Amino acid sequence: MAPDGKTVLHRPAAGWIAGLFATLLIGSLCVAFAILSVAFLVQGKWLWALGIGILAAWMYLFTNYVWHDFQAKRAWRIEIEPGEMLLDLPAHRSLMGAGLRDRRFMEISAIDAIETRLEAFRSFGMGNMQRNYALHLKSGEIIVLGEDRALTSGLDDHTMGHMVGVIALKTGLPLRDLGMVEGTGGLLGVLCTSVPRWDTPSLPPVRRKALLTGAAITGSTAFIIVLVGYLLAAIL
Repeated sequence: MAPDGKTVLHRPAAGWIAGLFATLLIGSLCVAFAILSVAFLVQGKWLWALGIGILAAWMYLFTNYVWHDFQAKRAWRIEIEPGEMLLDLPAHRSLMGAGLRDRRFMEISAIDAIETRLEAFRSFGMGNMQRNYALHLKSGEIIVLGEDRALTSGLDDHTMGHMVGVIALKTGLPLRDLGMVEGTGGLLGVLCTSVPRWDTPSLPPVRRKALLTGAAITGSTAFIIVLVGYLLAAIL
């Protein structure tokens, strides 16, 4: 609670500080691979230079991806007072569908419900599962609030779900579960991604179970992939 009695919701500092650390960590890999690529180029080892250069370019894209996530978590904020709400929602609050910043004042009476759905994405055999939340306005407009990520992986983050619970409690709005949809993961979730429309029907139970299993398997190997990257950088 803020001193004047209004409820102020924002991401805990620990969450976005961790995002900054992740950006620096992955960015250091990018720099290491770039240096290696130049070194191989100077030595005339063209194939090695090309291969390591591609890795450096990919790490750059991933660093940019994590940086946007850090900025979105740091800037996210909602203020709730009786009968009204102030939204300050940054761009990139949904990583697969970055969107634009949305800052507006609105009456609670203009909102029909809070809605949530699971969103599954697959890329090169790897799965990712997240739970997205949105305000469904009586006008039909959908305002995406943000998402809980890395579900079923052991690295899952439920911060957004907790804050949405507070919004529901303070406003009395119903929370509707829309099931699960499947989007396009593109290139490892960094390029060429696609998020289904909010009115997309939920997947059948068999497909939902398969996607949940795939996301769990992918999450358990994420740490190993990062470790291997550092080992490669050290060895080469």
